[in-house]
Amino acid sequence: LVLYGVTLAPTTQFWDTSEYIAAARVLGIPHPPGNPLFVLLAHAWGELPLVAGYALRINLFAALTSALSSGLLFLVAERFLRDASTAPRWARLAAAVAGITIGAAAFTVWNQSTVNEKVYTLSLLSISLVFWLAVRWGDDPPGEHRDRRLIFIAYLIALSSTNHMMGVLSAAGV
Repeated sequence: LVLYGVTLAPTTQFWDTSEYIAAARVLGIPHPPGNPLFVLLAHAWGELPLVAGYALRINLFAALTSALSSGLLFLVAERFLRDASTAPRWARLAAAVAGITIGAAAFTVWNQSTVNEKVYTLSLLSISLVFWLAVRWGDDPPGEHRDRRLIFIAYLIALSSTNHMMGVLSAAGV
């Protein structure tokens, strides 16, 4: 989050970014398909008096959702490395940090997180959350608690479709 915050755009950019920020401000409908989940969450976030400019607040929302995604993907990476490697714990953690840092600093992710804010960082967060919950679901012993987690995963996948259809891709990983 600190890395994104240092390079955060202070205002809106051209094209879709401005449209989405304006739609969040007035609870409007951006171009089809509309993205109501993003509009509602960004509007609620935009009402928080965190920084002076509304566009900067929405850009900060994108940075936060992307940073949370990176955190969840770190947990998934560390969990998979636990079974795949006999390396010491510090080496697994370092490998997970390196992988997630590379992913978080990749051009498209960085651009969407700091400059070209749209629905993609929230979609990345929903995918990351579903993957993390799926890993936790796989580790749970059979029982009612495990079934509830699976139902929650299905709910999140359906909910993420109201932000962007990219979130539905996580269903294949479950």
